[in-house]
Amino acid sequence: MKILKSNPNRFYLVMIFVILMSFVTFLIGPRLGYPASQIHECAILIAIWAPTLGILGLRAELMNKKQD
Repeated sequence: MKILKSNPNRFYLVMIFVILMSFVTFLIGPRLGYPASQIHECAILIAIWAPTLGILGLRAELMNKKQD
């Protein structure tokens, strides 16, 4: 199954958004009254997606170069 992405930069933008969302979780969580341990677990779970999206962006770039 061949999946081609026309814009690999989209993965990088989502990766940056995920990192920022993880930091926002650290900032907003205490104000909402959540315990610190729960905030840390949630932020780490969100941040785990960043390297995955980076690898997908790199894969999309390599596939585009292979096509050319």
